[in-house]
Amino acid sequence: MSVLAFVWSWLLLPDFLEGKERYEQLFWGGGHVLQYVHTQLMLVAWLWLAHAGGLRPPLTPRVVLALFAWGLLTVFATPLVYLAYPFGSVPHLRAFTWMMAFGGSLAAAPIGAAVLAGLLGRPRGGEPVARAALWASVTLFGVGGVLGFAIEGGDVRVPAHYHGSIVGITLAFMGLAYHLMPRLGLGVPPVRLARWQLGLYAAGQLLHVLGLAWSGGYGVPRKTPGAAQGLEGLPEIAGMAVMGLGGLLAIVGGMLFVVAAGIALARRR
Repeated sequence: MSVLAFVWSWLLLPDFLEGKERYEQLFWGGGHVLQYVHTQLMLVAWLWLAHAGGLRPPLTPRVVLALFAWGLLTVFATPLVYLAYPFGSVPHLRAFTWMMAFGGSLAAAPIGAAVLAGLLGRPRGGEPVARAALWASVTLFGVGGVLGFAIEGGDVRVPAHYHGSIVGITLAFMGLAYHLMPRLGLGVPPVRLARWQLGLYAAGQLLHVLGLAWSGGYGVPRKTPGAAQGLEGLPEIAGMAVMGLGGLLAIVGGMLFVVAAGIALARRR
């Protein structure tokens, strides 16, 4: 469906469009469908890590399958958007946003709540790294989702929202990678290093997101570099400074993931 959306958009793209607007309309539909895909894969990773971490989320298989089916039906609504609204119009663009809000990400709330309930309960053995990844991923994705309701206009609360959500997905994939490495013939990653890596990456990105959200509340515009941002008051400057500090910590956390994976690779059987 994503490839279909990309091709469909390319065929309908007006020749006079240039620059940012051209690429935004070209990748809007297919990009949103890919968001649904990765959100579904994150939810699979949450349940997989919950099992690996010895948790017992209060969910039945039928409920989980129903939630995944709803997300799948959302993907198949993609051609209807192209047929119902003129390409590139406000209703066309907004339809994908509403599909993301009420379809592609709807299952995250009940599954995330069930995983949190399992984390707050009494785990039965399991891998501590899997539980650390779940705490980090659910927290970041939840913060990003909540910030989505605070968006008003085009300020930096928009990137605060999607940075939180994207990093939540990334953390779930990192945790699943740690779980799968020894099962794919690599060595076991250092447990302490893996937990520190997940915590540092999550903490840095959380600061990054909160700094953006704070600055956005003071009207700092997105996609506006340099002096045009209008960072004149202390609150705006402080918010962007927190964002920069969080970004630095997240970079270090990302590098530590490469180190942990490299150690697992060196220990391969």
